Amino acid sequence: MLKWLKGIALFKIALLLILALSIWSTRIPDMPYHQVSAELSQSDFHVIEFNDDGEMHLPGQYDALKARLARTPGAELLIFIHGWHHNAAPTDDNFVAFKRFHQQMAKDKPGLVGLYIGWRGDQYDPFWLDGSDDPDSQVEALDFPTILTSKLVARRVGENGVRNLLGALDGLHQQGILGRYVLVGHSLGGMIALHGRKQAVLDNLASGRGESHLTVLLNPAASAKEYQPLDKWLSPEGFGPSILVLQSKTDFAVREAFNWIKDGERAVGNSWAITHDVDPCPGRDCSKAVRIPQSLQEHDAKPGCMRVLEGAGWKIRARLHARKTVQSCDDANRQAVWVLAVADGVIAGHNGILTDDQALALSAWMNAKPASASQPEGSYAGAESDVVEPIGVEAAAAEAEGAETETESDAEQANDAQRGNAQTDTLAELQPAIMVAPAVQQADEKATTAETAVTEAEKVPEPEAVLKGTDMLPLTAPAAPAAKNNASASSEAHSEADAQTKAQTAEPVPPSNSH
Repeated sequence: MLKWLKGIALFKIALLLILALSIWSTRIPDMPYHQVSAELSQSDFHVIEFNDDGEMHLPGQYDALKARLARTPGAELLIFIHGWHHNAAPTDDNFVAFKRFHQQMAKDKPGLVGLYIGWRGDQYDPFWLDGSDDPDSQVEALDFPTILTSKLVARRVGENGVRNLLGALDGLHQQGILGRYVLVGHSLGGMIALHGRKQAVLDNLASGRGESHLTVLLNPAASAKEYQPLDKWLSPEGFGPSILVLQSKTDFAVREAFNWIKDGERAVGNSWAITHDVDPCPGRDCSKAVRIPQSLQEHDAKPGCMRVLEGAGWKIRARLHARKTVQSCDDANRQAVWVLAVADGVIAGHNGILTDDQALALSAWMNAKPASASQPEGSYAGAESDVVEPIGVEAAAAEAEGAETETESDAEQANDAQRGNAQTDTLAELQPAIMVAPAVQQADEKATTAETAVTEAEKVPEPEAVLKGTDMLPLTAPAAPAAKNNASASSEAHSEADAQTKAQTAEPVPPSNSH
């Protein structure tokens, strides 16, 4: 027995030594990968890198970008922020993929400038298990403890560096040097983008200006708590959503592992916050009909309840009754932030990003110019009326202090894993810069359904409607009989793929490849 115990002790010592060696030998330096040159002012592709404190490694990188924008005033800017395990190294697969993504989009939008924002996504690589350069890696998640330090760095980069950078870009936009920008963040990069843009979005919504720019978060590693109080705001009349959150239904990292690390706290894309579901059409052709339940057909026939994003061939369905303030399709479509639960054919797992289909979809949104805001005040989803009058900071603080906490609904807790641990949060995130204190909606967002597995289906006719970009054009769906029960129809119609799973229990459906 003693010999056996000694053997275990020696094994542990050897394991610790190997871990220490791997950490020491794989430490990733906090350094820039791209030097500033005179030619950068002529380039359509730029890089800005931040250190762990959220400061620019080389301020000259921003100067070069500014000089390039000044050459063609009004040019649009496409920005990407990478996530965990990545950086701005020329060989990093996110860097390579974004260069290709930008080139593809520039074919449709000549003069589009690309900006890759780099930061140290990992400080070290324990046991040499980083598989981030391999899209099919099975070992990448095994070094998950590094997420703890990387998440702290990401928040500093977002709140310090990226927020200041976007503020400078907003200034260039107001001067007419920059047309508009689209900010895309993935995973922890999505959290950086959220914290970098959140306050400016709140300020714009509070003033009724709406958003000239667009923020897109792909599988963001941000909690529903970090997302609040954006859930309480509506887009001003004539404007589309300020932020799009796309969360893959097959993303294990955010849908499951995130909950474990955060002790049951859900990510924003896997919570009561969901407003829409997205399914790809076969071969990008949404004219092909598929067999779906009658309740889902009735749901799709209502104006605004099912839209088609042309080009990419995505069906976007409003999800009703996921929270108290979303009781109709118009409620879902007027949210300032759309949280979309997407099928595997839209985003495959956690790392299925920067694809050709996603480039087509993003181009469709960018091709529509937002209208001018006509109302002087912001719209608030929890207020008794859509117009909110500005009040003083002291009153705002008192309102926030007395606000009821928002709790994750029992039905949503049961979704996927039957887990509880209700979350609470207040409106303490209302900062002095926001001179508006809207009336706070009641707690307990009421969800009525749980998600089901993603599948394909057989073909039958169904009505269709068209969404073109962010301008919220009125739909032209054909007339159809009204649903007998709106709540029951929505509860069965969270997505076409979910509904098709229900249909399979009654009638066998041949399997098809969803990728």
